[in-house]
Amino acid sequence: MVTHYSTNPHTIKAKIRDLGEAYSTMSMSKEQLTANGNPCIFYGELFTIYGCVVDEVKSRTHIEKGLSTLSRGRDLLFPASTTVDALSLIAPSALMEKDIILGGDMFAIKISQEYNPVYLSYYFNYIANKRLSKYAKGTTIIHLHYNEIANVVVELPSIEEQGKIVAAIQGYTTKLDIEEALLERILDLKQYLLRQMFI
Repeated sequence: MVTHYSTNPHTIKAKIRDLGEAYSTMSMSKEQLTANGNPCIFYGELFTIYGCVVDEVKSRTHIEKGLSTLSRGRDLLFPASTTVDALSLIAPSALMEKDIILGGDMFAIKISQEYNPVYLSYYFNYIANKRLSKYAKGTTIIHLHYNEIANVVVELPSIEEQGKIVAAIQGYTTKLDIEEALLERILDLKQYLLRQMFI
């Protein structure tokens, strides 16, 4: 993607604040996660469960939707604090689904139609992460505030190119998932055959 930027004359320069509307999420503790109830995303899960894209919401809570912060669709979810390092905060997850309860120490940006939220997630995770990590502050607990990065200028390809890049990445990801599943089955078969040899 970096090569693409250096050779494509049709790039877009925009401040992060121009990508969409930012909003804060409600406070939530891990103890409010339940086995059933309304679908939710707790900020700690951005580190442990979700990658660049939230394909399936895993957690539930009994918090009522009317009393909570709900995703707006086409959102980028950024963790806002960590005890690890500043780089781990520049790792947003794209959430395309509306009305998912969001809670904990994170902020979200509802991405406008001029940009692809999934592309932007990959962009922040793999291209802009080192540059943006310098805006995170703290020692024991490191914080990232939206206002600190809102005026940072990013350089992006056209919306059409963003879509093509996402399609290519998702194609490779699907192929990798298939190959990993096949490898797992082959290893299981190998273990079975080895056991049969010693019966």
